[in-house]
Amino acid sequence: MRRLIASFGAGGLFGLGLTLSGMTDTLKVQGWLDVFGDWDPTLAFVMGGAILPMAVAWRVSERMYHPVLGGAFPPPPRREVGPNLVIGSVLFGMGWALAGLCPGPAIASLSFGGGGGVVFVLAMLAGMLIAPSLRAPIDRITTKRSPMNIRPLTATYAVSPQIDPSDLPAIKAAGYRVVINNRPDGEIPEELHSDRMKVAAEALGLVYVDNPIVPRGFGEVQIQTQARAMAEAPGPVFAYCASGNRFSIVWALALKGSMPAEDLIAIPARFGYDIAHLRGTLST
Repeated sequence: MRRLIASFGAGGLFGLGLTLSGMTDTLKVQGWLDVFGDWDPTLAFVMGGAILPMAVAWRVSERMYHPVLGGAFPPPPRREVGPNLVIGSVLFGMGWALAGLCPGPAIASLSFGGGGGVVFVLAMLAGMLIAPSLRAPIDRITTKRSPMNIRPLTATYAVSPQIDPSDLPAIKAAGYRVVINNRPDGEIPEELHSDRMKVAAEALGLVYVDNPIVPRGFGEVQIQTQARAMAEAPGPVFAYCASGNRFSIVWALALKGSMPAEDLIAIPARFGYDIAHLRGTLST
């Protein structure tokens, strides 16, 4: 109930902000985007007013494992500039400029925008349905991943950046018996999704555990899943995510109390994983 109340309050506040700022006024939005014509710069204050609170919110969330009201934090924005970002931004900007609407104001416009608003929302939903099928081939062509790099935190636990099915025989040959995937499917191309990795791993006789972890968005369930997988493993454990940092964090939290906090921090640090910010949590 608290989450529903908070969602209602946040949604109402957001809608009020859209209306007061002029974001639901298509002519004002188009004036903001018409930088070579009759430019209206006032929406710059709206953009700044949105960016500044979010910059603070991201900083606060870095020190939290899950939201106050439960659930998980959204993943942080990616820092790299790639084809998906460029193509998506260009298409979004073109649509925004032509119609003067983006998703939030478009939903709000259903109450006053007439038939044009309804058509825009339907077209927007159609684009959202089509986008995944277009994204897959782009990902296959452009996605670059770091090569597998087995980094043994201990004699029985190792981490690595993202792997693909062709890496699994080498993982087995290195003596690992359990593979833990800590990366959500939404971050990676379809051919690296968990269901495909599970089939490939089990075909080699490896135990496969899917425990997706969103950065700064996991809690006790993910920690206990990781701890159980490590404790019940029939042999050395190999885990992977984007870089190995998530496994280092959840590994340390899963072993909290069984090793000194300084050891839990120092071991990942040998491989460049800085989890010193967990010192207080690991010491309690």
